[in-house]
Amino acid sequence: MRSKLTEHKEFYLLINSLRLGGAEKNCVNLANAFVEKGIKVTLVVLELRDAVLKDKLSPEVNLVSLETAHARESIFKLRKLILENNIKQFLVFTFQLAVVLVLIRKIWKAEFTIVARSINSLTEKYKHEKSLWHKWISQLMVKRWFFEVDHIIAQSTGMKKELLVLMGKKQTPVTVIFNFLEVGPEKILIDQKSDREERKLLFVGKLKPQKNLFFLIDAFALALEKKQGMTLKIVGDGELKAELQDYIKSKGLQHSIILSGKSENVSEYYLEANLLVLTSHYEGFPNVLVEAHSFGIPVVSMDCPSGPSDIVIQNENGLLVKDKNPKIFGEAIIQALELGWEKEKIKASVDRFSKQKAVEEYLEVMSKY
Repeated sequence: MRSKLTEHKEFYLLINSLRLGGAEKNCVNLANAFVEKGIKVTLVVLELRDAVLKDKLSPEVNLVSLETAHARESIFKLRKLILENNIKQFLVFTFQLAVVLVLIRKIWKAEFTIVARSINSLTEKYKHEKSLWHKWISQLMVKRWFFEVDHIIAQSTGMKKELLVLMGKKQTPVTVIFNFLEVGPEKILIDQKSDREERKLLFVGKLKPQKNLFFLIDAFALALEKKQGMTLKIVGDGELKAELQDYIKSKGLQHSIILSGKSENVSEYYLEANLLVLTSHYEGFPNVLVEAHSFGIPVVSMDCPSGPSDIVIQNENGLLVKDKNPKIFGEAIIQALELGWEKEKIKASVDRFSKQKAVEEYLEVMSKY
């Protein structure tokens, strides 16, 4: 199989940007992993604004920018790129760009295959979407044309189940491939955190409605009433920053909750944390849970669609909370801080998300077309 893939002209990967985000990190990791296998890779992005992950990309990856801000504006530039390079296959990382590729095939009778990654729960994404374009126009286009790709890669088992329901009578193949953990030398065992009186909680992610951060603040406040000495660091940036600052201040929690901003080196925060928390309305495959486990940190996560249930092993590497009640979540925080976690067992739980396993699964799918 390897020789067949190595002889493949080129892998083309397509994504919006190289900003700091989960899908973007996964795209860069996959591009780098493919070139390590001796496969020629071209990564196509819509634009390079705020491309903080560009430096993480292997110099062997050919990077192409279409210099356009939106997927809906990229159709002609993508068509030109496909014709000029005789592209035969794409691995695409967003629903909208997958639809653009499908439309190029339909309108211009272009012959290339599309392997699409599903990166979020479609149902939940559009339920919580604020943009009128994305909530109505984009949603209709995705539901109409996304399932005309050749193969879908789901990031979690829950996502696959949802996709099979949404596609109806269509027979598009769906394969579950978990995101892999790119292990670095900084992934070390946290030393004796359980002996500290202070309890340091950590959230890592974008400050956007999907992450349900006002719920997290409420849950933390309720937990703090019962267990003093806790702090919560929120690492990330986004549209809700000012509102979150005001909300934290209104609850008198400015000394207990710290908005640390965006960081390209999150390792330093993992190294000092006792517990990672995740309260999202929905996810695709929350990499932060796996990252926390690699540092030996237990997690408390909402059992949202989809991903956490594939990662969290109840009472072994964290706690899953099904009840969407801040009081219940706060109680889970206290419970997690009081449990005697086996940090080596937590770290061992990430072995399921190995780079080698994930890359071989991708190559198996790509080799079919």
